[in-house]
Amino acid sequence: MHLYVYEDEKTLDLSPLSSNRATFDIRIGSETFLDRIKTLFPNYSISLFVREELEAVTKEKHPELKVNPKEIDDGLWLLGNVIWEKRDFTVLPDKETLFYNNNNLIGAFLSKASSNDWLKNKSSTPQIKKKSELNSNYCPYLWDILSQIPKTLLYQSEEFNNCLKPSMFKGVEFLNSENIFISDNVKIQPSVLMNAEAGPIIIESDVIIYGQTYLEGPLYIGKSCLVKPLTQIKNSVFGPMCKLGGEIDTVIIQGYSNKVHEGHLGDSFIGEWVNLGSGTQNSNLKNNYSLVKVEIANKSIETNKIHIGSFIGDFTKTAIGTKLNSGTIIELGSMIATHGFPSKSIDAFTWYVNGKKTKVLLDKFFNTTYHCMNRRNKRLSESEIDLLKKLYNKI
Repeated sequence: MHLYVYEDEKTLDLSPLSSNRATFDIRIGSETFLDRIKTLFPNYSISLFVREELEAVTKEKHPELKVNPKEIDDGLWLLGNVIWEKRDFTVLPDKETLFYNNNNLIGAFLSKASSNDWLKNKSSTPQIKKKSELNSNYCPYLWDILSQIPKTLLYQSEEFNNCLKPSMFKGVEFLNSENIFISDNVKIQPSVLMNAEAGPIIIESDVIIYGQTYLEGPLYIGKSCLVKPLTQIKNSVFGPMCKLGGEIDTVIIQGYSNKVHEGHLGDSFIGEWVNLGSGTQNSNLKNNYSLVKVEIANKSIETNKIHIGSFIGDFTKTAIGTKLNSGTIIELGSMIATHGFPSKSIDAFTWYVNGKKTKVLLDKFFNTTYHCMNRRNKRLSESEIDLLKKLYNKI
């Protein structure tokens, strides 16, 4: 069976994380959206459909998969920014079917002819009579992914086997230890408290956790992360090689980023290669408890939520003492150093200093990025450099 994972025309609603990556490569827990699909459909031939400007970086990231293939066949079409449920596919459709979640088209089972017609006009809906309402969770915005952390980590914890027993860590206190999963070569200092009463705690290999730290599930800490002393973390997800400190509540960090100093970060989604300077903190609740609006891709979006924090793109830096308002969107490659609160919407590659906006110099951006990534033995590929140049020149 062929399976096609695709982006729709609303990809930028997941900005700033979707600005330089396919929506299915956004982290949802221990996995990305695409990792979840691979887990559910291990025997399928998977192909990917992405925006033209992302084709090269996506091919590089997923060399084993076809990207934007010219030839297609009968098969399943799954939208990339959906957390797919196994129970929705216990029985596959026997004829062409459209899949919906809360009146949103999230996929289809199509013939070759219908697939080709749809590809020619992706903004239209395939003319298929049979429709099926699914339980899988459509995530049109980043805060929708945050709201799914407890459910996502609950099913992902079932996949962690052969973990170390919490009892081997002396001086560490565990609540509901059977719901705590610790991989090899993890170092946990005495006086750490791990509370898994509200959800699982999953700790990947080579993580270091310093003493006098409080960790509350649901929580996922990716490979080679570092958790500093006196840190409080709950209901969060961190990709590999992050440095963490302060108070963190309901946060996803894609990976390779630093939030290591004092300061609150809540209800937020952070990209890769981000550095939040000492004392950087955000508001995730307005003083009048009203619903938060955010501006994404020049559109004002009603979140219908009172708890909304900050959404920060890759390669962004904040200076010491930075304060961020509820609903702040900072696009990739920016630098924030200002008195008071910066604007709630900051374009990519913006140098925001004391209330004034200028465009980041590209050569200095790449120089800083080189040093930032080199500390973790990583480098930008040529396709990534080309994409960043294209995004820079669009501004």
